Amino acid sequence: MTAAKPAFDPAPRPALSRATDAIWHPTLPREQAERAPLNSGATSDALLGPKEDKLVELRLELPKSLRRALRTEAEARGLTVDQLVAMVVRSYLKR
Repeated sequence: MTAAKPAFDPAPRPALSRATDAIWHPTLPREQAERAPLNSGATSDALLGPKEDKLVELRLELPKSLRRALRTEAEARGLTVDQLVAMVVRSYLKR
């Protein structure tokens, strides 16, 4: 018994389109507005939700003039030195 192949149809098929709710994972409850859409593309985010950054301690040695400049800039911006350093490193790494 040979299975007959369907006839080839040369007409172009319609393009695939994305559903309007495609940014939401199907298992997430949709009535919770506080959940952010999962657009990072990582499978772990789809299963667990986006991770929050955990704070870790960082020790480094700086010249006194640089430390003074950091403190002055942090005070001018209304931030702590730690927040300013994190902001500078984040912008340097573009994350």
